[in-house]
Amino acid sequence: MQSMFKVKPAFDEVDPYKLAINIGCLMDIPTGRYVKGLKGENILNGGLGLLTGVAGRGNTFKSTIMHYMMLSALSKVAESGYEPYANTYDTEINIDLDRLNEFASQFDVFKDSDLHALGYWNVTDKVQHSGNEWFKLLREFLKKEKIKNKKNYLVDTPFIGPEGKPLKTMFPSFGQVDSITEFDTDETEAMQDKNELGESGGNTIHMRIGLAKLRLMMELPVLANGAAHYTMLTAHVGDANNIQQGPVNAPPPKKLQHMKANEKIKGVTDKFYFLTNAFWQTVSCSVLANQATKGAEYPRTRAENDKISMDLNAVGLKMLRCKTGTSGYTLPVLVSQVSGVLPTLTEFHYVKERDRFGIEGSPVNYQMVLYPKQNLGRTTVRELIDTDPKLRRAIKITADLCQIKEFYPEFPHAIPDLKEFYEKLENDYGWDLLLATRDYWTFNQYTHPVPFLSTMDLIELYYGVMKKPYFLPDGWKKGDPVKVK
Repeated sequence: MQSMFKVKPAFDEVDPYKLAINIGCLMDIPTGRYVKGLKGENILNGGLGLLTGVAGRGNTFKSTIMHYMMLSALSKVAESGYEPYANTYDTEINIDLDRLNEFASQFDVFKDSDLHALGYWNVTDKVQHSGNEWFKLLREFLKKEKIKNKKNYLVDTPFIGPEGKPLKTMFPSFGQVDSITEFDTDETEAMQDKNELGESGGNTIHMRIGLAKLRLMMELPVLANGAAHYTMLTAHVGDANNIQQGPVNAPPPKKLQHMKANEKIKGVTDKFYFLTNAFWQTVSCSVLANQATKGAEYPRTRAENDKISMDLNAVGLKMLRCKTGTSGYTLPVLVSQVSGVLPTLTEFHYVKERDRFGIEGSPVNYQMVLYPKQNLGRTTVRELIDTDPKLRRAIKITADLCQIKEFYPEFPHAIPDLKEFYEKLENDYGWDLLLATRDYWTFNQYTHPVPFLSTMDLIELYYGVMKKPYFLPDGWKKGDPVKVK
């Protein structure tokens, strides 16, 4: 084409990708898409985005799920060989540090570590800092340290950047506000001190709090994106007092298509709905008990099978709005009151409830199609998940295949019959090799002790689109030695 523009505005170009950090537990595929990495591998750019909201009614594990999201992303940073940093601002003044460390210990890289003593995770509350003090300190850190010294914080990623070179990004930090509903400032606290309950001087307190939250939500997206500060906020859901507007019997207007009309997010501005990259709601929560034993559906050990248990809960996590994927679906997330979110058990339960996708055998004794050497049962699967990394990997791949089939209608390849999928890749590579891999990207993608192999890579290997995983030498054939942890 002939150019008509001799001069164009000197705008800086945005990065080709807004990087999401893989967090597992069924949350990556619905929120992301596969892109090619530097060595031809398929990387799933999905999971935790830069601004995430989690809303729900009381006692539905919204804070626990938010902590899981951050800890899972934080673990990927730590596995890359860098010390991570995260801050939680507890506006409800009820966080217990030992409980948070218990959640963190579920990740191998944090096992037996005190993240708070190490300085990896700072937790403060409004006894220590009012909302405006906390935000001032956060803004100074992000603007005057990270953004001002951007070159010092740039790291390579496995994504393809300009001219085919590694895409560079700001080294991530992480933040939480738990909850935005209870966020307030010095000004509103002073107004409360000056006015007794019912006095007219306190009539504008809620308005002033609302203005402070509005400013917070206006500034956070720019700060989060500019400094790669992955920020999560919780909020409370309550009943909406809908005043009839328009024709009689007309349904009340909804701010979010997938939220019930009789519900509202308490104490937030409209920007909370629209500026978050992903906005989740915990829409249900119930004890996951076996009807016969009244114990947990999946007891921690077989010895606990007959014990009455309130530990294991099924939480319905609904995507209200997502800028990078579909909305309106609900994921069944399994949460232990002691251990927190259980990602692999969640993935197993997901495929089991979908017509036992990728599971063979009887209803009592069964195996994963991709890991037939291990017998499973309702009373043993949770314990085996905790002790067998290859079982965890087989379950994750199975859940990925099931989700790709469900969430990617335009996917270029049909999801194969899993028995044929298993047999072909067993003949070509052997599943002992394939299961000794990871499927999440890291900053040390090509020096990480565990090689990368995504579920999309496996599909391309099955169809012959990918000739071999990048980490295998040319001419490699099944049975040849390869250094795989």
